[in-house]
Amino acid sequence: MNTPVKKQLLPMIGRESKICELAIRQLENKLRVFEEKYRLSSAEFYERFQQGKMGDEQDFFEWKALFEGILDWQETKKGIMKLEYI
Repeated sequence: MNTPVKKQLLPMIGRESKICELAIRQLENKLRVFEEKYRLSSAEFYERFQQGKMGDEQDFFEWKALFEGILDWQETKKGIMKLEYI
């Protein structure tokens, strides 16, 4: 990538990366409520839920959505960070 363009993009990439980090932290805070309530890590919950071992409570669907939200934001951040090396 041409250097002047890259210099202009780097601050934007940094800003977008920070947005991802903030979104992830906010979702992690929401996950903690479920982890404490059910005394189960989100990763363990998600594995059990995917296997059909958790039931159909509304909490579980919300917990699943929050956990998948983190996975999505993490993927977005990975994509953004790859832009730094173009």
